[in-house]
Amino acid sequence: MIWIVFAAMTAAVLAALLWPVVKSKPAETQAERAAYDRAVFRDQLAELERDVARGTIGQAEADAARNEISRRLIATAEAPQRRKAPGFAWAAIAATLIVPAVALPLYLRAGNPQLADVPHAWRMANAEKNGDMEALVEKVELHLEANPDDLQGWQILAPVYRRDQRWDDAAEAYRNIVRLSPPDAASISDYGEALVMGNQGMVPAQAQALFEKALKLDPTFPKARFYEALALKQQGKADEAKAAFEAFLKDTPADAPWRPMLLAEMRDMTAKPPALDQQTMADAQNMPAGDQQAMIRGMVDGLEQKLAANPDNLDGWLRLIRARAVLGDTDKAKAAYDKAKDQFAANQDALSQIDGLAKEMNVQ
Repeated sequence: MIWIVFAAMTAAVLAALLWPVVKSKPAETQAERAAYDRAVFRDQLAELERDVARGTIGQAEADAARNEISRRLIATAEAPQRRKAPGFAWAAIAATLIVPAVALPLYLRAGNPQLADVPHAWRMANAEKNGDMEALVEKVELHLEANPDDLQGWQILAPVYRRDQRWDDAAEAYRNIVRLSPPDAASISDYGEALVMGNQGMVPAQAQALFEKALKLDPTFPKARFYEALALKQQGKADEAKAAFEAFLKDTPADAPWRPMLLAEMRDMTAKPPALDQQTMADAQNMPAGDQQAMIRGMVDGLEQKLAANPDNLDGWLRLIRARAVLGDTDKAKAAYDKAKDQFAANQDALSQIDGLAKEMNVQ
């Protein structure tokens, strides 16, 4: 059935293209038409001279009419010389028919939806040449299944998983990087951050231990300092969290990319109680993963409702954007980002913080 439809469409297009060529008159008909026109114009000239002789038309008008009739007469005399070459129609028809004649075999070879899928082995073998990122990732994954101690392979996969927000896979990749490489604050912090993101933005005990380990290696490492303070805040240890945030801010350059989020967390502490008290944290840790996620989503939805009633709360918008992004609700995160931008359109400092967070969470 589909071939009948395609054939009908092709025929309709060809007909539209060829009709002007087919309907053109042959050379003999054009010559006859030119002869007829010349006879008509000669009669008009004769009639014009009779009008002049009778005095029914002025000399100026007669000269103008004579010139126009003469011009048309000359044009008819030249017309047969400008007619189309005899082979023009056939050349146009041939050129029009060549297009579908060439396109059809190409389509049958590469564009037919009924063709079998590209063999997986061929795709894998040509992944690098074709820039097939998905196949390249799969190749590295297969390689690591057989060679789990290949540090370079894990270093290739970790940022890819992070970019795609595959947090569980990213955590596993960073775990292996930490396992196979010398102790390093950056790698350990990346591992901890992946665990946080995979836990819907909450700092689990395992991640907190990693950040503490990173800070023993480098007490000034920014990512570890931020999440250490955030963990204290989430546990309800307000004084300790405030002291950690303030110390971190003191050492933070004015143009540091993490400064807006640090300031937002600090303002958030003065605006409301910590996100979760210790008992709630303990309950959440013991919940099944599905129940824990439902609880967190309920909190995020509640925050969005509060912002609808109080849209001037910049810290609330920053928390909402981050939470939606961590939960994987990309469309909702983008919607929150757009609403926040509209709400603080006249506040350049607020816009800077909103854009900084959106860039960090890949929301823009």
